[in-house]
Amino acid sequence: MLLLWNILISLVWPLLYFYRPFRGTLRARLGRFELGSFDPNKPGLKILVNAVSAGEVNAVGPLLRALRELRPDAQVALLTTTDSGVEMARQKLAGLAELVTYFPLIDLPFATRRFLDQLRPDLYVTTEAELWPNIQQQCRRRGIRTALVNGRLYMHNKAGWRGTLARRLLGMLDLIVCQDERQRGNFTALGIPADKLTVSGNIKFDFELPEWSAEQLRSWRAQLGLEPDDKVVVAGSTHEGEEQIIFDACRANSIDIRIVLAPRHVERVQEVADLCTRRGAKVVTLTELLACSREWQVLLVDRYGVLVDLYRVADLVVMGGTFNPKVGGHNLLEATALGRLVVVGPVTFGITAQVEMLERAGGLQYAVDARELMSQIRELVMKDPAKAAAIGAAALVVTAQNRGAARRAAEQVLTLLG
Repeated sequence: MLLLWNILISLVWPLLYFYRPFRGTLRARLGRFELGSFDPNKPGLKILVNAVSAGEVNAVGPLLRALRELRPDAQVALLTTTDSGVEMARQKLAGLAELVTYFPLIDLPFATRRFLDQLRPDLYVTTEAELWPNIQQQCRRRGIRTALVNGRLYMHNKAGWRGTLARRLLGMLDLIVCQDERQRGNFTALGIPADKLTVSGNIKFDFELPEWSAEQLRSWRAQLGLEPDDKVVVAGSTHEGEEQIIFDACRANSIDIRIVLAPRHVERVQEVADLCTRRGAKVVTLTELLACSREWQVLLVDRYGVLVDLYRVADLVVMGGTFNPKVGGHNLLEATALGRLVVVGPVTFGITAQVEMLERAGGLQYAVDARELMSQIRELVMKDPAKAAAIGAAALVVTAQNRGAARRAAEQVLTLLG
């Protein structure tokens, strides 16, 4: 398996020089980076953490804080794949990681060796479903303990060779800390030994949210050009095809509803702007709006790290990825931590446990298509905001009750070191 993988990536990786998001970063991705304040010669624990993109970086913050509280001697090097992940880590995880840099380029053997030669970690921690054969194999050969935290495994696509591949990659790990008992059952069903599995809960529930005063919120609404009576629908982390569903549902209700669309990938902003403009809407990007106030019906989020603050002004949040059969949803706990009403589409296999807990408590709404989403907006935003507030309050209770997973995960990971 490893030989075939290495042949494939050795043939493909030079083409990445032509891939726009990687331009200007290839040197760092190949292991040519400055160590910053990370000192591999300093006594104490050295931890290498892999958080793929901005969402995982945001979620891993409480875990890093817990690790450092339990091991004050620890140094952390944080790897992430995307520019947005690096940007968010440097903004929001200051003081929690001595080094923030890119993950070794598509797991190339010589790049992973170079990273490990420089950093010399004692522990490698990866997140959720991020499994990379070369870095895991190199860690194994060097005696570096390896753990997957917030582990999840979806069985719907694990027949045949996919299941064999997943089993081999998971077998390279020393410990898998699962999100919940259902996920532990999935790993067991795939053949992972029980002594490698433990459960912490979902660390995304430990999302840390700064408190805002009423004055801060009024000021933020003013910056966004919102009047006190304006109704706002925020769609977070949307994918192709979803913006049209959300736009049509909102416009069918009232021209007065303000729509905030935050594509999962900001490079799609112009594509989404064209879609909304063709439908006759006044469109502005967040950067344009903050630079110069103007009227808008659709606000496009063209930067990372601000989505949670846009949830603060939402009367209703639509969770992106839940109307796309290939995605299955994104983290909705940033919205529920604010007590916001969240509506999900029909595809939630990526956030099953979160959805089930919220649904049991009456803290979530479903919409199978644009027509049903339109109905939810009409009933809960336009006609019965008190009911919307009650659903959001129930979601907030569930979110608060499930905190503490990051500390448990950190404790379990550290058992690998004796």
